[in-house]
Amino acid sequence: MILQIASGGALLSLSALSLLLCMILTVALLEKISRRYASLGPTTRRGLLVGSAVAAIVAGHTLVVWIWALALLLSGGLPEMEQAIYFSLVTYTTLGYGDIVLGQDYRVFGSMAAVTGLLNFGLSTAFLVAVVGRLFSDRLSP
Repeated sequence: MILQIASGGALLSLSALSLLLCMILTVALLEKISRRYASLGPTTRRGLLVGSAVAAIVAGHTLVVWIWALALLLSGGLPEMEQAIYFSLVTYTTLGYGDIVLGQDYRVFGSMAAVTGLLNFGLSTAFLVAVVGRLFSDRLSP
């Protein structure tokens, strides 16, 4: 069990760092888009920036699901890529249908994917709130 916790924690850290890197790159992308499309109307420009931020965050979450799926596949936790992706996705989102379950040697490790999802969704929500707040702060002040 200690090995499952340690390897799950390492993968959780890698996943969080991957999403944080995605956010850092997204800020650079948003700055570039903002400069390039400064001539657009404010509503269109804001929509483009928020849409770009959402798309980048979705890409970051997708990357993390793939990281977990590959880990489950390569470690032997699940035999097929489709099962590994499906299990990772429903676990990462904490939906957990239960139609695919891991063996006892992987249960704690697999549960760390749910912890990763909770952490990463919190981080990405805070990021999107900050982006939207900054883009619309001038419209909300008296």
